[in-house]
Amino acid sequence: MSDSITLVDYEGAITFGTIEMLLSKLRNSHEFQILKKPSRKRLYGIFVESIDNIYKYAIKRQGKSGSPPKISVKKEGELYLVRAGNLVRNDDVGEITFKLDRVNQLDVEALKSLYEEVINKEPRSSDTGAGLGLITMALRTDRDIVFGFEVVDSSHSFFEYEITLKG
Repeated sequence: MSDSITLVDYEGAITFGTIEMLLSKLRNSHEFQILKKPSRKRLYGIFVESIDNIYKYAIKRQGKSGSPPKISVKKEGELYLVRAGNLVRNDDVGEITFKLDRVNQLDVEALKSLYEEVINKEPRSSDTGAGLGLITMALRTDRDIVFGFEVVDSSHSFFEYEITLKG
């Protein structure tokens, strides 16, 4: 699309300093500032959840380069696209796919109900994450979360997703 504007485009390690820099970059972008408040809050929330997911769950391969986390926000026409990706264990691909397929199949009321169920559930030590971030992001968009995995090696895959919001 020729009407594309990049608000944030980052690839590399996510640290506390990086998080603040990325949030500041989004907040200070002209395209973000001219959004109406409800859209701005939804976009900011999805961006924060995406950064948080990378920070908490990205796998670091010991002594190997390549496949750094990445995150971007672009405006294409009247749509805002949040794209994020990070390395995950191949063993986790099934669970991530299950959680994303589940949130993509539910309507708003069912997502709200699932959110309440998950937030009130007692955590187990084996839990890798309740999926609250995915549920929250699904509640902020009226479209499916598009996602995929690219095998990197016998133990890892690069997980990417895209969330689309109307401006």
